[in-house]
Amino acid sequence: MPLHCWCYLLGLICVLLGASIALAPAPLARLYNALPRHAGAGRVLSAIAWAWAGYALWTMGLDFLEPFKKYIPFAALVCIPLTWYWLDNLLPCRAIGGILVLFPYELLHVARVHPSPWRLVVVSLAYLCIVKGMILLLYPWKMRQAIVWFTQRPALFRLGGAINALLGIFLIALGATVLR
Repeated sequence: MPLHCWCYLLGLICVLLGASIALAPAPLARLYNALPRHAGAGRVLSAIAWAWAGYALWTMGLDFLEPFKKYIPFAALVCIPLTWYWLDNLLPCRAIGGILVLFPYELLHVARVHPSPWRLVVVSLAYLCIVKGMILLLYPWKMRQAIVWFTQRPALFRLGGAINALLGIFLIALGATVLR
């Protein structure tokens, strides 16, 4: 996927999440507070994370993985229910962390060869997501604590949503102009 399409995708996600928080903070605060312990969301998100991890391993050009490539899909399928069983506490937080660590894999490959220096904005955002994902994988309760802290301050929660929506608009504009 080209870099401008990545900007559109990330910008759209930021706009949708940010605008929904800015426009309806009370229902979204309840939703976000329930998310860290929601079993269904954790199962869906962890299945996505494991499928993505399997895909990333499958497409990596590492020689030592070649003998094991045929087992990677089965290993990912086995890991999904094991994760549901052993890591059920705060599973959505861990799964979001896994997704944040995994999604920049393709993005960074595309951004590396783009000639514009504005690509560094997207690269910086990708590395910020990787660090945030690693923190969530190691300390999933930090997400729950951050959600509680932000949702107890409605003005700050709404401001955060507006800033997130503005970041999304900036990413969409960046993809439509200089990263085309």
